[in-house]
Amino acid sequence: MTGVAVLGFGPSASAETPRTCWDNYEGTVSSYMSAYSQVNCDGFLGTASGNDLNWNDSSGSFQGDAYKASSVVNKGNCSEVKFFLGTGGNSNLHICLTRAEGFVRDLTDDYWLGERDFGSVNNAIGSHRWVERTACSALAV
Repeated sequence: MTGVAVLGFGPSASAETPRTCWDNYEGTVSSYMSAYSQVNCDGFLGTASGNDLNWNDSSGSFQGDAYKASSVVNKGNCSEVKFFLGTGGNSNLHICLTRAEGFVRDLTDDYWLGERDFGSVNNAIGSHRWVERTACSALAV
């Protein structure tokens, strides 16, 4: 016998490895943010390089759905992403994701302005702006 058949138990070529926030951060185009409908950056909703004051109207830079994000990625070059409760991008209720953080894999434990009294950020983002760090009074964790 000149050859040996190997029957392995490893992943097949068609098996898909689950992605993570780190994978999606690495895959996000520089200067963009992305949002996902599930924790751990699964269930891609949309991406944006500019501000979008209404995620629901499909006319801004974020071509996704409002009020469905459970995880987010920030691969901005020079700004933080300020996410808002509701549309208009000017609500006092906000949370920022810094460039240094890169991503939040689970928004269920993040609260508007960092206070439980204002409610969970999970499935509640309606708009975003790119801002300087000084414009952020609450950071995602």
